Amino acid sequence: MIDLLLGGSPCQGFSFAGKQLNFSDPRSKLFFDYVKALEALKPKYFLLENVKMKKEYEDVITQHLGVKPIEINSALVSAQNRKRLYWTNIPNVTQPKDKGINLVDILESDVEINPGAIRGRKLNKATIIGRRLNDQGKREDYNKDIPITQCLEVRATNTNKSNCLTTVDKDNVLTPLPVGRYPDALKNKLPFRYYTVTEYCRLQTLPDNYCDCIPESQAKKCLGNGWTVDVIAHILSFIPETYLHTVVSLFDGISCGQVALERAGKVYNQYYASEIDKYAIAVTQKNYPHTMQLGDVTKIDWEVFKDRVNMIQKVS
Repeated sequence: MIDLLLGGSPCQGFSFAGKQLNFSDPRSKLFFDYVKALEALKPKYFLLENVKMKKEYEDVITQHLGVKPIEINSALVSAQNRKRLYWTNIPNVTQPKDKGINLVDILESDVEINPGAIRGRKLNKATIIGRRLNDQGKREDYNKDIPITQCLEVRATNTNKSNCLTTVDKDNVLTPLPVGRYPDALKNKLPFRYYTVTEYCRLQTLPDNYCDCIPESQAKKCLGNGWTVDVIAHILSFIPETYLHTVVSLFDGISCGQVALERAGKVYNQYYASEIDKYAIAVTQKNYPHTMQLGDVTKIDWEVFKDRVNMIQKVS
């Protein structure tokens, strides 16, 4: 028996940030591979994550899965605004409590800003925290006594949350305050910088070094595709059982599901993952070397797989 089927089928065809090709997009067609697995394996519990999308697409997924989605914003458990839909038969799932994590809380200090803006300057989080409010308790606007290199930290303090991470690094930048708050000489030369891999990890509530075995560009791509772990852990915490013998994860990515299971206090014996990206697999194998990789989800015979799992369970 399969205790839990996890999945976060590729969302590019559904995303409001994309072309909204819905089920005609070959990546979003992979949703139906999740349905095939669900129907064949008949797991005790299942969880599918996807982006917010048009109601007509959402209704198709709901019809196939037989449950309505729960919308949760990662901002409740992280410094990132990331609204996602979660379809699950796990009972009595509620909204997470707001942990009050702000963007400034997860930023690294002394990270170089874009050298094309102001070469050689660095940010320093520690020196800006005390300057975010003036003596009257009001927010400071441009202040010539505050070095321009610290303005990104002011921005982080004022906005509280990061925008939703994407797989495209240039979309994920720390932006400065509005132009009007800078002296005229700097209006066309405002500083900015990209999030670091460590900050990506923190925004997705993963350990800082979780992806340190792959190149930076690939790590950011994998993390942008990943789950906010503490949201998944919150949902999984509602599973009544502590012990789950067999877990299957489709489109597994970097195995955020295994981190979430641990944080939810769940123990599992076998974890099968379907993933094709070699960098994502490398991250999984570094952090969870006992993961059993199934390969391309479109090539899996679920009846054969189920028979094999049943045989393993009988002798274990």
